[in-house]
Amino acid sequence: MNKRFPYNTSDLKPSRRDFMRLGGTSLAAAMMMRAGLPPALAQGMGEIPADLHPGSPNNPRGWATTLPPIPEGMPVDPPVTITGSRRGPWEFADGDDIENSPFTRLNAAVTGINWKLAFTWTDNEGEVLQKYNLAIASDELPDFMETVPLQIYSELLDNDLIEDITDVWDEVAHPVWLKEAMGFSDGIAWRLAEVNGRKMGVPYIEQAAQNDKVLWIRQDWLDAVGMSAPTTIEELHAVMTAFVAADMGQGGEGTTLGIAANRQVNTWYCSLDPIFGAWGVMPRFWTPDENGDLQYDSVRPEIKEVLGTLRQWYSEGLLAPDFFTFAPWQNSGTHISGNLAGLMYSPAFGAVYGLPDSVANDPDARWAFGDIPMGPTGIKKKAWSNPVPDTVYVFRKGFEHVDLVLKQMAWWAELLQNPKNRYHGFEGTAYFWRDDDGEIDPMGGTLDLNGYDDTKHIWGPPGTNGGSRTDPFYETNWIKERRNVWANTPDGERDALMEAFLGGDPLSVLWDEANVFAVDHWEADGIKNHFLTVPTRTMERAGASLDGLEAETYINIINGQEPLDRFDAFAEEWRSGGGDRITDEVNEWWRGQM
Repeated sequence: MNKRFPYNTSDLKPSRRDFMRLGGTSLAAAMMMRAGLPPALAQGMGEIPADLHPGSPNNPRGWATTLPPIPEGMPVDPPVTITGSRRGPWEFADGDDIENSPFTRLNAAVTGINWKLAFTWTDNEGEVLQKYNLAIASDELPDFMETVPLQIYSELLDNDLIEDITDVWDEVAHPVWLKEAMGFSDGIAWRLAEVNGRKMGVPYIEQAAQNDKVLWIRQDWLDAVGMSAPTTIEELHAVMTAFVAADMGQGGEGTTLGIAANRQVNTWYCSLDPIFGAWGVMPRFWTPDENGDLQYDSVRPEIKEVLGTLRQWYSEGLLAPDFFTFAPWQNSGTHISGNLAGLMYSPAFGAVYGLPDSVANDPDARWAFGDIPMGPTGIKKKAWSNPVPDTVYVFRKGFEHVDLVLKQMAWWAELLQNPKNRYHGFEGTAYFWRDDDGEIDPMGGTLDLNGYDDTKHIWGPPGTNGGSRTDPFYETNWIKERRNVWANTPDGERDALMEAFLGGDPLSVLWDEANVFAVDHWEADGIKNHFLTVPTRTMERAGASLDGLEAETYINIINGQEPLDRFDAFAEEWRSGGGDRITDEVNEWWRGQM
């Protein structure tokens, strides 16, 4: 086994169901946090009806789910009704809906809060803007607003329509499950939700290193060409060249590619951001210069060196001749699943997203992952994937029960994210991962809930259709708990939950290992984008055209339609076309953050 790539898919022949079971398990099991945390600051559990308890206490090989202590002062009496907006879609069992399900019934018993839907939308960007604008115009904003887009957030701020939650946050927010969990990476989670030192909402947080890249490589191809995994950009070039020369791919003659790539050089899948990072720069990112001001990396001189390298690779046939027409997954991903390319920079979840199809199409395929190679001056960097998207949760101005919602957030965060609680759905309902044979089934059993994810049915973070949490390390901590605690439980003492999450095909195991690896390298190897706020005035006016100019210039240089020196003219056009003004506006904001 290669020391650089210690994890591989040796003897890997998983079935499609194996992949769906364990891939779904890993991706949906977002419910863990650090072990050994101080106890919740709350009163006793009180009387929660037994039929509302999650877990599997009555099954011979079942397990108990431990509910966190009820927050102080809850459940409130009389109960309160809170209106909220929600992003869809959802699917519920017969008789249940977004306002009435095992999740809302348990929540009402614990907190005394009943949730009422104000309006909903799908992932269509125009629809969410329309719904929020209509609510603003009609003066019918819900009490709690989920995943508010930056454009709407800015409008709400400008019109003083949002409740300042700073004081109530300081008073009632849980010190561990809210304050500590959201304080990662020097408080970067609050760059949007906090305005002029005041908390105007709650951050939307995804998992750490969600899109941070590792280098995925065909270990069997490496063995066939007699090479080791690359540790430098030069070695990466040599490996790609060897793969193409040996025509290792499954396509027709001469169709093997050196690396899978697409038109978005800094993206979520089959990205080239670690190539740019090897020169210490990152397209579309704003990073500090030697004076502490922010600079736009896309026009820095180092970018020209990277474009020259990619231009050479393209001329040598290492990139697909039409890569600049590809989307991240729809096209470039097919080069992985179709075994035309043996290298890609993709996140840890690449093990269960792309690689299963590769193995299905070539049962001899053995994939491995490892660290990103270094650049010519020893730099090893990649895009730091910020787990805080461009959206926030906010409360209507004048809303009186912010404290109750914050307490609810903390209770669900502890239930879902503390591995000792062992939350895994409600037995006897469709919201439980057990199939007709009594086995744990991560895909939802008899009711197909779109690859059932419990967070679709919970109001407010942690939860929502997007699966937000309060702690970005929740999934990695769950993996560590499983590997370090559950795996050491003797076989005869393991319950059905342990067995389900400890078994599985090698790709799922590889995903676990890659996830932990990526998170461990998240801060050290990441180039961060330091401009995290609403667009500036000039960005709104000229940003789209400047972005288009940048994308077109990069692609035309790489594919040889423009000379490499075209980059210098582009940088000047960017500055004179509004870039200098944008830079001034960005730094005006940046100095206000100091």
